[in-house]
Amino acid sequence: MLKILACSSIGILTYSQYKYADSEEFRAGMRRSDLPDFTLDDISRHKNPEKSVWVTFKEGVYDVTNFIEHHPGGEKILLGSGGSIEPFWNLYRAHHKPQVYQMLESMRIGNLKNAQVLALDDPYKDDPQRNPEMVTHGVKPFNAETPNDLLVNNKTTPNDLFFIRNHLPVPHIDPKTYRLELVLYADKCFEFSLDDLKSKFEHVTIKSCIQCAGNRRADMAKYGNVRGVMWNAGAIGSAEWKGVRLRDLIKYANPKHEYQHAHIEAYDSDPNGPFGTNIPMSKIMDEHGDVILALEMNGEPLPLDHGFPVRLIVPGYVGVRNIKWVKRISLNDDESNLIWHKRDYKVFGVNDTPDNVDFEKRPPLYEMNVQSAICDPLDGATVESVEGKVTFKGYAYSGGGHEIARVDITTDKGETWHEAELSKDLAYHKKHWSWALWETKIPVSELQNEVCVKAVDSSGNSQPRDTAPILNYRGLLNNAWHCIKINHK
Repeated sequence: MLKILACSSIGILTYSQYKYADSEEFRAGMRRSDLPDFTLDDISRHKNPEKSVWVTFKEGVYDVTNFIEHHPGGEKILLGSGGSIEPFWNLYRAHHKPQVYQMLESMRIGNLKNAQVLALDDPYKDDPQRNPEMVTHGVKPFNAETPNDLLVNNKTTPNDLFFIRNHLPVPHIDPKTYRLELVLYADKCFEFSLDDLKSKFEHVTIKSCIQCAGNRRADMAKYGNVRGVMWNAGAIGSAEWKGVRLRDLIKYANPKHEYQHAHIEAYDSDPNGPFGTNIPMSKIMDEHGDVILALEMNGEPLPLDHGFPVRLIVPGYVGVRNIKWVKRISLNDDESNLIWHKRDYKVFGVNDTPDNVDFEKRPPLYEMNVQSAICDPLDGATVESVEGKVTFKGYAYSGGGHEIARVDITTDKGETWHEAELSKDLAYHKKHWSWALWETKIPVSELQNEVCVKAVDSSGNSQPRDTAPILNYRGLLNNAWHCIKINHK
């Protein structure tokens, strides 16, 4: 509930029109003498979205009926209807921000009579330790990216430096009792232990790049209101994944029907249900699709943050489809109804807002667009020349297995270009699932105060010059030219 409440709050309400909202004494959930009292019994009678929905926070009572009707998080908010939202806020810590408190208080209608403080455990207390070199954007849940200058040191991103995108607390799963369920709709169910996956099926290794759909969202945020983790250019990485082909498990199950979709469910969950996604069966069953259930990452068992004991790897697809901590795979003719799939990670338009977007009309985001970034030097750095030239390094990547054909760098806003040298991994059946690292040396005499990069893939797809035409309220798929400011001696 609360994640959507916070994310949908930007630009929706004008807080100054509400009493207390801008007051220095304002505190969300504190008793207010100007409002009536309601009992828990009173509140419990208001949980029908067709009539009214009330919730409580600390000593406050709030009518969120209109919010539920007009915002994408309505289904999650209903889980707290007629009671306290504090357990949900305990899970989604991003809501503990002044602007979220202000929006909540704007819907205040009263006080909770005889309010009692809820004793809540920290659901994140068992999260693993992380590399302190990571650029952290959120702790609960944990989200961090690779420092840009470290990102291009290796063609294979080290496990402890691979970006982390968590939506919920990290689940701890006993490998001895782990079971993967494969459900054939209206037919039968198969269970596979970890030993089954290790011993009964052929193992393959795939070098595949994973990129968060919101990579470079911070750049897009300079041009409009966007919601989500404010990634720079480090929410991407490339690793060697070893595991079993998902299509081999499905062939083993021998379904009698040609299903269209696979619903993937994970062990991490909230009261609304498991985290999960949808993968078209055409991708899974494609002999050149290379979809695997990974057991290892870069020659080691999967780290906790990256899906131990089993992670779905869908090469060429956006990061969110590469589900961690896989619990259940259900074959179906219809797309998944999980809220994470129905209400997010869609191909949103420039005019879409949380108020007007029709989620049913927006297609799911699967393959990534072409992308590139300058990683070294860092934005704002003072550069020095060696033999009259300055070295620039970065990465380029395109989804769907498209090869990076060229990377171009400009120092004069696109008037002239330098073509970079590329370092690529081998293709799989002519599919390029990994990134290309690039490097170029530019005469210091040509440098001004800005350097930009763009990539072109094997299908001729390139990056737009500006962000404005691709702006969307979720900050997804930002692949405008990546530019940095520099100083030079």
